[in-house]
Amino acid sequence: MSKRAKSKLQQIQRSFLIFITKACKIVSHDALSAIAGIMPIEQAMHLYKDIRAISRSNPTNAVITELQKIEIPTKIREIHPKYNHIPVDLSGSEGNANVKIYTHGSKTENHVGASMVAVKDSKEIYINTQKLSIACTVLQAELYGINTAVDWIQRQGQKTSSYAINVDSKAALLAIANKHTTHTLSFATRLKTIERRSSTSITFHWVKGHAGLKGNERADYLAKRAASYNTTIVYDEIPVIRGKQSLEDYYTKIWNAIYVNSANASHNKLFIPTIFHRVFLSRRMRWA
Repeated sequence: MSKRAKSKLQQIQRSFLIFITKACKIVSHDALSAIAGIMPIEQAMHLYKDIRAISRSNPTNAVITELQKIEIPTKIREIHPKYNHIPVDLSGSEGNANVKIYTHGSKTENHVGASMVAVKDSKEIYINTQKLSIACTVLQAELYGINTAVDWIQRQGQKTSSYAINVDSKAALLAIANKHTTHTLSFATRLKTIERRSSTSITFHWVKGHAGLKGNERADYLAKRAASYNTTIVYDEIPVIRGKQSLEDYYTKIWNAIYVNSANASHNKLFIPTIFHRVFLSRRMRWA
């Protein structure tokens, strides 16, 4: 962008900042941005461009190592609409099938884990526990557990005619039920389920968590155990929302460096020494 265009955009933003803060026209732009808590237009434009880039799996201007492991949205649309419907039971009732499967995802301050438990005739016939990267979310852990269950069902072939997958996360089930989903794990689970549906009955059921359901409690225990004791990380892609937060932090640091090193806003810095201080004040006001 040319210097003239940047200057014009800054003038437009400045007029709004003066209106928002009710400040005098002689107040510097650096001070106005800090008082209003609004990022300068140049950094805001770079942030917006980079957020669009990670949403479309394109490279960003910001050099952040974490963004190299961003969870790339799926763009494949090969499923015929006739077969693209996956029903999900949200009544809270446990599914009834030859084999009942319970999955769970767990996240603590230091660990993220996923698990599945397969039960037939009231006996455990298979368990699987996996550890995910600490950067992963609970939703990713829940989806990974469900995906692991569907993978296991595929490996069973024609051994059993019906499976009921019981999950205590509505968000994960709704993500799988969404025919327009671009989430990697959700789409993979949908595709595998549809491929297997012609020969095997696979149903998804929401059950209430921590309600004394034996299979669900067992899956919960195994997910936490996997998170704590497993050493191999099987999934380390970070969600797009975390990537966006990393970008916001990156450009806030640039904004802070410009503000702190600026010769302007000297009086303003007595009250707002850094941009991080201003952001902290905004959060406190939100919580209050």
